[in-house]
Amino acid sequence: MKNAAIYSSIPDLKQLEEIIRTLYKDHKITVKPDRTYIEVIQGGLFRKKTRKGFNIMTSQTEPAQFSAMIDGMGGFFYQVPAVNKQVQQKVLLKLSTLNMVIGIETEEDISEEFYGELLHIVRSLDGLLFWGGGQLLNGQGQLLLDAEGNSGVEDYMVTAHTSHLHNEFQITPTGESRKQRSNTHLEKQDIPINATLPARLGDEQAERIRTRDEVAKRAVAVCITAVKGECVGAGETVTTTRKLISRIVRQYDAEGLFTPEEKAFIDQEQPGQDDVVRFSWRYEALWVLLWALGHIDSLEEPTQICDVEKAVSILHEFDSFTAFRDRSQLRPASEILDAADLIYRYDWACIDSRVHQRPVPGGLDAGVVHERHYALNWLTGYLDQDWDDVRTDT
Repeated sequence: MKNAAIYSSIPDLKQLEEIIRTLYKDHKITVKPDRTYIEVIQGGLFRKKTRKGFNIMTSQTEPAQFSAMIDGMGGFFYQVPAVNKQVQQKVLLKLSTLNMVIGIETEEDISEEFYGELLHIVRSLDGLLFWGGGQLLNGQGQLLLDAEGNSGVEDYMVTAHTSHLHNEFQITPTGESRKQRSNTHLEKQDIPINATLPARLGDEQAERIRTRDEVAKRAVAVCITAVKGECVGAGETVTTTRKLISRIVRQYDAEGLFTPEEKAFIDQEQPGQDDVVRFSWRYEALWVLLWALGHIDSLEEPTQICDVEKAVSILHEFDSFTAFRDRSQLRPASEILDAADLIYRYDWACIDSRVHQRPVPGGLDAGVVHERHYALNWLTGYLDQDWDDVRTDT
């Protein structure tokens, strides 16, 4: 058998390298400079050489691809007819904490010895081993869940990297109530419900919601990058686009408001098409931020793109960042948490439809849902991640 991968909530590439170097201390080890690939060569003069490759991706090295992979994996294991529903729910929760995947490469079938080495790595990383045609194993080699819904354990304790050990995994009465309200709303729209998604947004999360100043700064930066994306996408000249963006940046004194990814995009005269599309879509995130600041009355169902002209005109009303911020008023925490919980469940429904190649339910626009989820996760301080690193786990 050659098909295997290790999943872990620990994103530390240096730690993984140290584990492999210790495990294979008597063999030749080659590591890429960015630590995303490690090769181990065993054997020598009088022994056949064997190669073991560890191809590594994390939520930081390839965030979009990693998030899509984890979302798909969660959707797959959600739909299996689990015999032990409790273990299934905990496995799904564990999947939502993952930060790293290690693809195993070998020229021959995985031997018993190599299998033992893989389990050692799994235990060291507090991870999971994806084995064969759809089995998830723990570090002891016990079956947690497979494609037929079987489990070889009675229970499973979920642990995660410290970046995940926040209140979102503490189930509280207010979180459960919010979850039930969201599910009732979905049910009325005939949108599939995943009852195993955790109730992670209790009222206790209110203290982690971003401040009015933080949200106003984000809104300005997101608006400017979206405007540039729109200009480039519409075929405006480099000179025209540069003059427009420079004028808006000066008007809002926005030079220091951009994230590293946004700054790189703003500085590029001819950005790539993928970035143009990605930043143009951020108008949807801007719409959420403007709603949170009280400039948009309500968030309608995410079935169509926002009113871009209105979003831009709102900021255009103000001649400075200070004026915009001072005329903004952050919504009550309960409203922001309600919106975040609901979009979390909308996004699962969109991903589930994609995994099973079905039409998106309820007329939802999956792109709009994703961007709203992104903005609301940032607003509610999900995993304390900076804007460039926000994950939309489901």
